[in-house]
Formats: sequence, C-alpha cells, structure tokens
Amino acid sequence: MSLDRAALQQRLLEGFRAEARERLLVLADGLARWREAIADQASVESLFREVHSLKGASRSVGLSSIERICHAWESLLSAVRGGDLPLTPERVDICRQALAAVQMLNAGQPLDPDAQRQLIAQLEAASRGERVEPAPSVLDKASPVTESGIVRVPAKSLDALLFHGETLLQHKLEARALAQRLREHAQGFEIPRSRSLPGIHGWRQLREELEALPLASRDLLKGLFDYLDWGQAQLDRLHFQAINLEKASRQLAMGLSQLSDGHATEMLAVLLLPAGNLVEGIPAMAQDLASQAGKRVELRVNGTELQIDKRILDELRAPLTHLVRNAIDHGLESPSQREAVGKPPAGRVHIELVQESADRFSLCVRDDGCGLDIAVLKARALAMGLLTEDEAEALSEAEAYKLIFASGLSTSAMITELSGRGLGMPIVQEAIERIGGRIEVASLPGQGVDFRLDLPLSLSTFRAVIVRNAERIFAVPALAVERCLRLPPSAVRTLENRPSLVWEGQVLPVWPLADVLGLGRLAPDRDELTLLLLHVRGERFVLLVDELLGDQEITVKSLGLQLRRVRNLLGATVLGDGRLVPILHPVDLYRSALATDVSTLAHSSVERSAKRAQRLLIAEDSFTSRGLLKAILEAAGYQVATANDGLEAWNALKQEAFDLLVSDVEMPRMDGFALTDRVRADPELARLPVILVTALESAEDRARGLEAGANAYLVKSGFAQDSLLDTIRRLI
Repeated sequence: MSLDRAALQQRLLEGFRAEARERLLVLADGLARWREAIADQASVESLFREVHSLKGASRSVGLSSIERICHAWESLLSAVRGGDLPLTPERVDICRQALAAVQMLNAGQPLDPDAQRQLIAQLEAASRGERVEPAPSVLDKASPVTESGIVRVPAKSLDALLFHGETLLQHKLEARALAQRLREHAQGFEIPRSRSLPGIHGWRQLREELEALPLASRDLLKGLFDYLDWGQAQLDRLHFQAINLEKASRQLAMGLSQLSDGHATEMLAVLLLPAGNLVEGIPAMAQDLASQAGKRVELRVNGTELQIDKRILDELRAPLTHLVRNAIDHGLESPSQREAVGKPPAGRVHIELVQESADRFSLCVRDDGCGLDIAVLKARALAMGLLTEDEAEALSEAEAYKLIFASGLSTSAMITELSGRGLGMPIVQEAIERIGGRIEVASLPGQGVDFRLDLPLSLSTFRAVIVRNAERIFAVPALAVERCLRLPPSAVRTLENRPSLVWEGQVLPVWPLADVLGLGRLAPDRDELTLLLLHVRGERFVLLVDELLGDQEITVKSLGLQLRRVRNLLGATVLGDGRLVPILHPVDLYRSALATDVSTLAHSSVERSAKRAQRLLIAEDSFTSRGLLKAILEAAGYQVATANDGLEAWNALKQEAFDLLVSDVEMPRMDGFALTDRVRADPELARLPVILVTALESAEDRARGLEAGANAYLVKSGFAQDSLLDTIRRLI
C-alpha cells in the first residue's frame, strides 16, 4: 500500500495550524507589551524565535505566503534584536499588520495579493531603517477565529487531571476495601445475637421471684438485670448501625467506582489520538537523511488510524525517530550498491501499527537493507570486553542480535552528537520498557532488519502481582511475570554451583528476592516454595518469594524528582487498605540478580574512582564557554586545566600529562583543527583522545575534524552535558 501523500499533507497542515495558533497568541501578547512600553530584550528574543519557527514550519508544509511575510518580519525583528534599530510605534504597527495577515492566512481567509506585497515591502523597508508611512490595515479585515466545541487545555492542567483521576481510582479501591471490612464487621454481630444467654430459663425464673428476695440481693440482681437489658439494646443498636454503614459504604464504593470508571473513560477519549500523529514529520526527515547520505528511500506507513494514548505517542517519538534514522544511516545501501546485488535503487522502510488485543498493539519498523552483521557485532563486543571468545562462539543468532542493545557498542568510525556512542539502541530499549513494552529484533543478511515493539494502548493503569517477602510487600508488573509456581523444595537443585529450576526443558537460575534486594532473609522450613517465573529482555529467570498475595489493578505513583531513578524500583502504589507498596523494576531485578554472584563490584568501584582523578585540558577562547565546561567536568570528578587558545593548549600539552583534550575549533593563534593535527603528528601525544566542541555543524567541517584525527565532534547547538560526559567515559 503506497503512502497517501494528500492525506499526510492534510494532517501536516492541521498540525501546523494548531501550532501556529499558539505561536500567534504569544506574538500578540508580546506586541501588546511593546505597545505598553514594558518589553525587554528577553521578550524581543522570544518573539524573534516565534517568527523564525513560524517561517520554518510554514516552509515545511508549503505555505509560501506565510513564509514570505515571516521572512520579512524576521528581518525587522532581527535588526531590533541586534540593537541596530529602535522599535518605534510605527514599526510596532507594522508588526501588528504582519501578525494580522498571518492570522488571516492561517485561518484560511483570503488576503489580497497587492496588500500582501505592500506589507512585505513595508517590513523590508522598516528593517533597513527607512521611514514607513502607515498603510491601510489588514487587521480590520481579519475576523476572529473560533473553534466550536474545542477548548485549549494547557499540558500542565491535563497532567493535573490525570493525577486527580489516579487519586480517584485509589479512593475507589479504598472504598471497596472499607465496604468489605464493614460487611465483615456487621456479620460479626450475628454470632452473639444468635446465641442464647446461658441459663436463660433460670434467669427468667429469678426475675419473676425478684420481689421475694431479701432487699440487698433484690437491688443487686435488679441492677444486673437492668445492665443486661441495656447491653442487649446497645448490641441491637450497634448491629443496626453496622448494617446501615455497610449499605452506605457499598453505595459509596459503587458510586466512586462508576465515577472513577467514567472519568477514566472520558480521559482516555481525550488522550487517544490517531497513530498518524506519531509519524508526522518522519517522511520529510527520512528524505532529508537519505539525501544527506547519498541514498534513496521509499517510506511506507500503515495503521495510522489506530487510536493510542497521547502519553504513549509522546514516549515513542524519539525511539521511532532513532529506528528510522538507523535504518537509513546503517541499514540501507547506496543506489549503486543495491543495484549491484539486484535490489531496486531506492531502499524501503516500512512502519506498521497493528492492534494485537484490547489493550496492546505492535509497532514494526522494517527495512530491506543489508541487515545486521553478526560477525561485526561480536567483534565489537569482544573489543569492549563484553564477551569472551568462547562466549561469542556459543552465541546463537538471536542472542547475537541482542548485542545491539549493549550500552556503548557501536560500529561507527567517529563519534558525533547524533551517532557513534552506541547509546541509541539502549536508550530506545529503556524508553520502551519504561512504558511497559518489549522490543524484539530479527534480521536476515542482505535482506534487512525487523524491529517489533509490543506496547500498551494506554498508560492509565496496569495489573501487578502482589508478593510478600521478608515481611515486606512488593508489586511486580504482571507483564513480566510468565508463571506463578508452587513447587516442593526438591524442585530447586544446585547445578554448576547455582540454585536452578528445570522448567519446560530449560534450566533457569533461581534467586531469592530478599537476596536480590539485599533484605534480611528468613528461611523457615517449608513444605512448598512460591516462585515467580519472569521473562525480561528475552531472558527467563525465577525469583523465590515468601508468599503470593494475588494480583490486582494498580496505579503507578512517581517517586519524585529526588528519587527519579532508584535501582530495582519502578515507582510505588497504594493498595486499597492504605499500604504504600514499592513496584519492582523487572529489568533491574535481573541485573541485580546477576550481580549477586559477581565478585568484581568492588573492583568496578575502584575503577570509577580512578576515572574521577583523570586530568583533562580545555582549549576555549570564550570565557563563558570555558567556565561552563570546566564546571561540568569538575562536577563529574575530573581534574581540569584550561587554555585560552590553541597555542596555549599546545604548550600545556608539551609540559604536562593529560588524559584527554576538549577543544573549540574557532580560536585565535591556532584553531582546533590545527591543534588536533599537531597532536596526531607528535609521537608522544598521538594516542591522546581529542573531542572537538564547536558551533560549526556543516558536513565539510565534520569531515575536516575526522581528517584531523578527532575522536568526537560535538556541535554546541545540540550540545548536552550528558553527551559530553558519556563521550569522555567512552574515550578514557
């Protein structure tokens, strides 16, 4: 099925118009502040960026009229932003004319071509500092644009509604638990009320003969009978109240359940968006990447009508972009290479979304390129020390493909801000698992790669298995639990010095959950073992727990910014009885389980401490950039020296020993390329790792950095602290 370009263009236009409405509101507020003479440089910068973004977005969807107006408008704002022109009231009016014109065009209202040409001419003249006479306003012709039945909701407000919905669900669970306890409480009154008072006939006879008894005995027994009558009345009253409370709590639980379910349904309807939103911009990106790489690509997309939770789509955009980029960059061959092996010159990338069940769907990304080279993957893994030669030889084909998810493994010849660190696929895997999904990979040499992502349709709630271990309660995501087993102790044997379970013809390692989490473990004699068989990233293993408490629907509560990523924990939840229960992270559990049998943890800690003491040299002529880089690296534990330019850095390298050089490119006396050339030509410094951090982002500059011998080339516009630190860790 070929890509419906007309439908795609229409979706892109709808997306642009929604984006443009928001940007135009920002521009309108900014111009109003200018008219009130309270604007500052920050607001000028903000409005310049808004107009620049509008220009780029309109160009991408083919709205040339808006693009031309924004281009001239941008020139005027650029002059004001640079301090070349003051923003006089006349120039503010011209900006408001430009705003009105763009609003009309974005709303689909026609704009007179002569008026548009006149407006552009006025903007261009104003940007040159010429005096511009007021022109007939197009603002009067612009009618207000309304969206019937649509209310714009800020993302923060939507997040707050989602949080309240989760709280409402929690109250529903608590109300159900309370109703159950009140039911049991009411039933508890039935037992004493159904029993007869011991010796009841004797008590009745004694009551009848009460007047014949002596006065002292009569008063004592009369008081006792009165107390018994009062106690019976109190018991009847409490029983009646318990029955009423149980009925009221049941009705409250039912009402909260209906309210929670209705709220969840409506919120799900708000959050559900067509999957087409996920792939917007992907075709253009694919063509741009292919053009830059000298390749040709045909992109097909199927299943865009599938309705998916917006939060899932937001989390999937980055992984999907990376998979498509990898398919074009690493998978597809050049046209000449494809024709040489009998393939069409244009490579094919296919994105397909299919609903697998009521609550899950699959996202497949396939290409017909060269496929994964198992020999290259194994060689890189051996070079990094991830495998021994014997282990590499024993790997099956499916196991070898999983090496692409190993952190740091890459076959790229040079590190850039986009590739070469070997971190892309591990990040993709982590993102997929974070939303409760799984990723699988298959490949055939010369025929391409197939990535299959199994994902939930919604993030509202999920089921979890509740277990007790070492007097603590934990929740384990049910998606990772393949089986819950109760077996005799004899089923677990010691094979190769490891407790193991033979299940369905496979030998599976067994770890006590208490040992994995580092908890104090009680090991009483048991007639039966409670085991959880987990399936994580293609690996199966078994956890021994003290007790299985059942499974139930839970909502995930974040641990907060301070505890955003705690090992072994995915989050927390509150059970119906009010208990706060940690939710365990299945992937981390497997890693921690493997670490319990490894004796190199202390050695790894020593290695990390040694890295913190390594010396780095920064060559940067900008005081601000130099100070920023120095602060980042010293905060990471490195010893840092600085140089004001390339020549000073060269002298420092010849006088002292450094473990790595971070250099700018554009510097006085000696630039970064020349400095790198000298380093590579010097026998004593030839192996010194060099990272170029620069604002030059053209392909020619990157190629020049590679020719000079730089190990990594990071562009400042896309620079991130983690990117630099990760690159340094890889190189030293």
